[in-house]
Amino acid sequence: MDSRIDVDLRHLACPGPVMKVKELLEQGHAHLRLRVADELARSNVQRFAVSRGARAVTEAAADGSFVVLLDADQPACPVAGELIDPSAGEHPRPQEGSDAGPVVIQITGETMGHGDPELGALLLRGFLKSQLDVPRRADLMIFYNSGVKLCCEGSPVLEDLRALAGAGIEIIACGTCLNYFGLADRLAVGRVTDMLEIAGKLAGAGTIVRP
Repeated sequence: MDSRIDVDLRHLACPGPVMKVKELLEQGHAHLRLRVADELARSNVQRFAVSRGARAVTEAAADGSFVVLLDADQPACPVAGELIDPSAGEHPRPQEGSDAGPVVIQITGETMGHGDPELGALLLRGFLKSQLDVPRRADLMIFYNSGVKLCCEGSPVLEDLRALAGAGIEIIACGTCLNYFGLADRLAVGRVTDMLEIAGKLAGAGTIVRP
């Protein structure tokens, strides 16, 4: 007999599916069959489940939606092609030896400041290049709204961001924003995230920098 609870999340926009899964797990439901609308929702739900120590296996449906089979009482398995952050949705952990929380940089557009867009793009590129030389490097960079375009193929700062990622700075980009701009398949640096994780990262930050 199948003991799974069948939950249809296809009508929920981000971060609704993740929030509903969080609620169900907190209520003690260990075995779930979750129906999600698209690849973004599948990625968000599966990553969140793994971050909570649950096993999540997905099955593609003929209509483009997905079924996520979640078992909270079985060991988590990595999500293929994704980096799993065990603190997703939670307050980030401070760096070792630091009394404050992480330094988080918010980038919400393609320029730095307001005014001339060409100058703003030049300033933002200079800001990104400087991050390897500042006394206290950022721990995390969050890209949302049109800022996600900087993380995608063709971005003028793509190599700068890859250098920052290589130096250990985590880069995450809003999945809803990538979908909105039609860039879901063009992310070239960092990983996709959802609003629940973004909200948790910002809430737990020691310092938030918005250039």
